[in-house]
Amino acid sequence: EWLAAENKKDAAAITDLYDENAVLMPKSEEPVIGLAAVTEYYKKLFANPQFVPFTLTLNWNSFHVVADIAIATSVFEGDVTRNGKQIHFRGKNLLVWKKQVDGSWKIFRYMYDEIPAKK
Repeated sequence: EWLAAENKKDAAAITDLYDENAVLMPKSEEPVIGLAAVTEYYKKLFANPQFVPFTLTLNWNSFHVVADIAIATSVFEGDVTRNGKQIHFRGKNLLVWKKQVDGSWKIFRYMYDEIPAKK
């Protein structure tokens, strides 16, 4: 769901996955606080011509649920072709979901960063 929305550059579909009090912490950027700011962040990201479709595999290494909060960590990797050059990337993330009144789960906190390639 998330990857499909990213690759379609669908800011509305992406932000629908977030809680109204979400905090997004992208790599090397200031925190993005609140749903309106998260929406603007994705609109700006998707308007960038350098943002192109990519593949992604998530390898979840921990998942915990306590009451209405779920916490997960993963290592991810994928590929993107930019300017005719294929680029492999790898990273890590921390996701915190919050259970909503209707029983659904939405992203409450999301932080990610790249893992540098081994030399």
